[in-house]
Amino acid sequence: MAERMKGGSKQGGKRARTRAALIEAALGAIEDRGFAGASLDEIAARAGMTKGAIYSNFSGKADLLLAVMAARGLTLAATEPRSATIGDELGSAAEALVGVIERARGEARLLAEFQLFALSDPEIRAGLARSYAESFAGVADYLAKLEGASALDPRELAVALQSVSLGLLLQSTVTPGEVTPKLVRETFAALARGLAAPGR
Repeated sequence: MAERMKGGSKQGGKRARTRAALIEAALGAIEDRGFAGASLDEIAARAGMTKGAIYSNFSGKADLLLAVMAARGLTLAATEPRSATIGDELGSAAEALVGVIERARGEARLLAEFQLFALSDPEIRAGLARSYAESFAGVADYLAKLEGASALDPRELAVALQSVSLGLLLQSTVTPGEVTPKLVRETFAALARGLAAPGR
């Protein structure tokens, strides 16, 4: 949710190729050694670069690992928002989440390992927290401008929507038959109705 609503800028040329090579090298290292065993030194060596290249393109290991997850389609894609109302935005967010859940069907192990690693490594957890904090701030600014925005604090709403999205994604890896596209769409529609209810 947070990532879907962030406007992203596309980078081309050499920088994009360097980032892609580092992401590919990180994927290889993760497949061989897992998230914990994949060091920045090894990733740089696999890419034929120095560790400085990683820091020139990513803020650190957490940022690189988020890019790896995005490359596997396991984060909600950053697109420029076009919705006018909170209901429309949540409908769009539901569709984006349905797509991520579909892509995650073959990546349950990678997704689970990433979550466990993020919980167990204080540096990665701190990096992810910083990344989410930036994302929540941007999403909150956007949500506050939508027609039908609720009385709920926009930042709290951004956090809640991200939490619901992540919960549904993780649950879909455990009980894929239960987290259906219909359930995702109806969940976000119910949230939209609640947010637009009189007295909100």
